[in-house]
Amino acid sequence: MEHKTFNGYPVRVFANLQRQAECCLILGLVIGYWISPVLSSLPFLLILRGKDFEVDYLSYSALFFLLVRFDLFQIYSVMLSLVCGLLDTEKVVETIPGWHRASSRRIMFRGVQVLCLMTVYESVYVRSILVCALVFVRALVWVYAKEDRPDRVVCLPGDPVNLLQGKRHFL
Repeated sequence: MEHKTFNGYPVRVFANLQRQAECCLILGLVIGYWISPVLSSLPFLLILRGKDFEVDYLSYSALFFLLVRFDLFQIYSVMLSLVCGLLDTEKVVETIPGWHRASSRRIMFRGVQVLCLMTVYESVYVRSILVCALVFVRALVWVYAKEDRPDRVVCLPGDPVNLLQGKRHFL
């Protein structure tokens, strides 16, 4: 969240690399399901040539349409992922409540997108097990997460990222 350089690159380079990897993952899922599982790792070779290729939010979100297979659960999860990809552009306000709002939104949006990618071509039985496991793990984290102690956090000068502390994120 801090906009400092890391290893000589700005944060936007790493965010773009993450979007490129997610696009390759979506293409790998589509190729593995519709063509052959042997060829599903080929889209990841595109990352080697994608250093200067910028993935914008619209093309990133449009790739989720490739996952639609005329299944009601899958259509809803793909549309939720698409909306989460488009809504994840809110700027982070440099206050403690703004930091916690941004963290909560990112955790929630990533949870929706990961759930969509995990359940994309699975049966109803596997999907129900995955959703129940996700709810169970989130409940455990909410119950057993310890409170942060912001007075014990030491941010060393020169660190590329200084995280704000104050309360736990139990999403």
